[in-house]
Amino acid sequence: GNQRAAAELLARVQQLENGNLELERENQMLMSKFAEKEVEKDSLVNRLNDLEKNIVPSLKKALNDISLEKDAAVVAKEDTLAQLRSMKKRLREAEEEQYRAEEDSASLRAQLNTLQQQVMSNSYSGYAVGTSSEQTLAMEKEIQDLQAQLKQESLLRQQEQQKLAEESLLRQQDQQRLAEEQSRTTSLAVEKREMEEKIAALTKKSSEEASEFAARKAFSMQDREKLENQLHDMALMVERLEGSRQKLLMEIDSQSLEIENLFEENSVLSTSYQEAMSVTMEWENQVCCSYSVCAWSMLKIFVTKSASCLLTSSKLAG
Repeated sequence: GNQRAAAELLARVQQLENGNLELERENQMLMSKFAEKEVEKDSLVNRLNDLEKNIVPSLKKALNDISLEKDAAVVAKEDTLAQLRSMKKRLREAEEEQYRAEEDSASLRAQLNTLQQQVMSNSYSGYAVGTSSEQTLAMEKEIQDLQAQLKQESLLRQQEQQKLAEESLLRQQDQQRLAEEQSRTTSLAVEKREMEEKIAALTKKSSEEASEFAARKAFSMQDREKLENQLHDMALMVERLEGSRQKLLMEIDSQSLEIENLFEENSVLSTSYQEAMSVTMEWENQVCCSYSVCAWSMLKIFVTKSASCLLTSSKLAG
């Protein structure tokens, strides 16, 4: 009986030793897994530290640059609006000058008709010829003045078109900078999302193993809060960058609309200017032709009177 009890006791001891060995093997496996997680956690922490030291300052600098660019864009917008208002004022003045030129052309045309009637109805004396010549010279001078005014208005419009082209180039450069900032923001957002996914996966695995090694091997609450705060700061920074980019895009779109409207107004004014030039050239040709007809008529009358005087003198002498 004692031998059988001793044999059973030995068997029980052997069974306990085997169970202990099995538990030790499982413990070694868990320790190995935890060591891998520690290495992964250290790598992630190093990455976050590097992100905090290198990328976060660059993000802050980029945010400050965008803020400065935004302020500069606001100032540029105000300057552009002031220039647009000044250009619109000059365009209105040019239209008024064009209307006055058309009125002067009509007045000169009426004076020319009156002069033609006076030349045809007067006695073609020396005084009348001198008076008509003075009026014709005055009208030619007014025509030259009108042409000079039209050339000056054309030069002003060319300068305004050049300014509009420069504003369009600046707007394209702003859009290019915005595209670069958008690409950079997108890259940072992707990197942030990857970091969040890694942290979430690592946190999930740590939570699954926390029941066995929570006392000494799990993430501390302080480290986790630090990581979450860093991620939160990155998220806020990306949101601010995106908000600044959207505001700048809206401002550039508004400036583009104003520039397009001004281009349309300038095109209409250019068409009116071409029409006014055509009318002025036609009127100038008419004035020259009318002046030639008047001179030819006066010459014929002078020759006729001279011949009549000579014939009368001959008869009296005979």
